[in-house]
Amino acid sequence: MKRIADTGLIVALLTRNDPFHAWALHAFQQHAPFHVCDAVLGEAASFFPDPLRVLQLVARRDLILDPAFDLADELPRVLALATKYAARPMALADACLVRMSELTERGKIWTVDRADFAAYRRHGRQSVPCEFPPE
Repeated sequence: MKRIADTGLIVALLTRNDPFHAWALHAFQQHAPFHVCDAVLGEAASFFPDPLRVLQLVARRDLILDPAFDLADELPRVLALATKYAARPMALADACLVRMSELTERGKIWTVDRADFAAYRRHGRQSVPCEFPPE
């Protein structure tokens, strides 16, 4: 199974006082490495004064830039997703993650964003496989 990280998982891991820190720490201990895209890395890095801690996760191979996902190649589908969910609105990172989940049948996204990812659909009408923190 391809394990895919959303921004919230990364931010929770790197922020000790985040309400989901323990969940994120357990997820990394049990399931790393996680695949990510550039949009998720950029979004996660924007939560901190500098990108070092996020980049260190990549350097340690806890996060892997997914070689199967290239935004330039996937732009038509990512644009279609962002257009479909414009009323929410859908973040670029979320659109990329939904597309990444479409590119592999055996993938799951670890995210704290239950409301949005419960609403998103891949391949038009399939729910997006996700792992959420306990409620």
